[in-house]
Amino acid sequence: MIAVFVILYLVSMIAHLYNLLAEGKLPAWVGIGPLVAGFVLQTVMFGYSGLTGQSRGLGVWLSAAAWILALLYLVAYARYREMALGGFALPAIFVLAGYSAALPGAWGSGSQAMQGFLLKSHAFLALLSAASFFLLFAAALMYVAQAHQLKSRRPGAWLRRLPSLDVLDDLNHKILYFGFAFLTASLLLGSMWAQSEHGAFWSLDPLKTLPLILTWLGYGLLLVCRLTRSWKGMRSAFFSMGAFVAVLFALAVHL
Repeated sequence: MIAVFVILYLVSMIAHLYNLLAEGKLPAWVGIGPLVAGFVLQTVMFGYSGLTGQSRGLGVWLSAAAWILALLYLVAYARYREMALGGFALPAIFVLAGYSAALPGAWGSGSQAMQGFLLKSHAFLALLSAASFFLLFAAALMYVAQAHQLKSRRPGAWLRRLPSLDVLDDLNHKILYFGFAFLTASLLLGSMWAQSEHGAFWSLDPLKTLPLILTWLGYGLLLVCRLTRSWKGMRSAFFSMGAFVAVLFALAVHL
């Protein structure tokens, strides 16, 4: 049950951030629906754990902070019907709820069951991010090939089979957003698992952590540059292709 409302907050966070950062818009229910469901479930668990006296420690306060923040945002959304605020509120709600679940004692004995969920979710989202970055690499490769063919005097017949440069560039932007969101969530869940398993939020082994951090910083830089429109087209495509090589290296070292 703990895992359910944490994952609901994660889904809501990704949807809210997409509406805040991307040019396209998702329907409101994609972000608000999981948030309401997670809030209701967390409320029920708060009541049960309070009646049974299971909750204790710092995790309770972190979870309470997440609950209050979710309540305030839902009240603001009901009044103004604006999701932009959620792009800032939901990351904090997800982080607070996730780390509260990872700390011992927040939900009684149920906290122990979070370890397996956090580790599996960390690995699953890491694979999703790697798959997204592979698709980003493929789209960038098609962009470079398309641009090269258009500049040549004798373009190949297969040029007509590729999407236009504008379509490929827009696809790159959308794939980059979701890949970066999955990677960020994977790192956060891995940190939560490390806290529940080892009592530390991060491993001090540089071979395991440094490649992941550098990969996150690289794709984060690319996302920021695309949002500010300073990097588009060929520059973004070449950077995406180089960053995917770093992803393969990071996964090989981490595993």
